[in-house]
Amino acid sequence: MQERTPCPACGAPLGGRAGCQAAFDGLSARSYSTPARGAVHNLLVDVYAVQHPEEYGVSAKSYIRHLYALGVLLEFPGNARLYWATPARGRPVPAPPKPALLRSRGTMTVAHALAATDDQAYQRCLREWAEAVWAAHAPQHDLYRRYLAEVQAAGPLILPGRPR
Repeated sequence: MQERTPCPACGAPLGGRAGCQAAFDGLSARSYSTPARGAVHNLLVDVYAVQHPEEYGVSAKSYIRHLYALGVLLEFPGNARLYWATPARGRPVPAPPKPALLRSRGTMTVAHALAATDDQAYQRCLREWAEAVWAAHAPQHDLYRRYLAEVQAAGPLILPGRPR
């Protein structure tokens, strides 16, 4: 049966890689249907990207930015300046070399978020999924922490499009 074919990146039984992408696209499209879903849109994007680095983390820069963003969302909730990390002045933050991709990327997948029956459950399921993916990436937490330290040392951070 097609819907039980696992995604090769995360293992979600949603019809292979195409079915998994369709599930993400559907959740993403609903992100701004309610404020509660909109509030966790960035978490949705970053957890999915970290779990699917073959498409969303091809370059070292995109890989570390999604890993960094996921870490910031979980460890510094609500800190938009740190999440967007645009130095107001000083040196740009270079991407470190891309690490080897992990084989195991978490015990939960986008399918966990699909199971939510209302907005509150959706936020909870999304956070549970993100925490499971983050835990699976523990071997790369040092890389995240080094990058975080470089971002913080680069100077004051501004929100993109805002006056300095």
